[in-house]
Amino acid sequence: MEISDLVFILVDMMQGFSYLGLFAVMFLAGCCAPIPWELVLIPAGATDLNPIVASLMGGLGSSLGAVMGYWLGKRLGRPLILMYGKYVFVDRLGLEMAERWLVKWGSLGTMVFRSIQYLPYKAFSVAAGILRMNFLDYVVLTTTGSLIRCLSLVCVGRL
Repeated sequence: MEISDLVFILVDMMQGFSYLGLFAVMFLAGCCAPIPWELVLIPAGATDLNPIVASLMGGLGSSLGAVMGYWLGKRLGRPLILMYGKYVFVDRLGLEMAERWLVKWGSLGTMVFRSIQYLPYKAFSVAAGILRMNFLDYVVLTTTGSLIRCLSLVCVGRL
């Protein structure tokens, strides 16, 4: 199977799942599943889905998943996350990097971190909870960053 075959399969699946499926997959990607955003959002952009609505559904799903990570960090704390974080794809290195970033850049770092590709965003969500970031700030900035990232990937799929 070639990569182009996989892309066609993903586009067909995305058209079948529509917006609700996109929301659900991005929720899982945001909280605990090892699902690359690129494999979901770029094919979504190549479908008949409205790119703005697809970006909104992806961003909201991912943000809701990120809130789960925040909650885990806040409730379990650093020692338990270091012990069991591997089950939600959070390792020590990613967590320490996210904590340093948050301490240095504060709440605004949340938006930047979520909008940039290939950074350990799951660790960032957990670190925000561990550090007890203001919840409303976290939700607003995480959602903003997620929407930026989703829109950029959906637009790549439109090309």
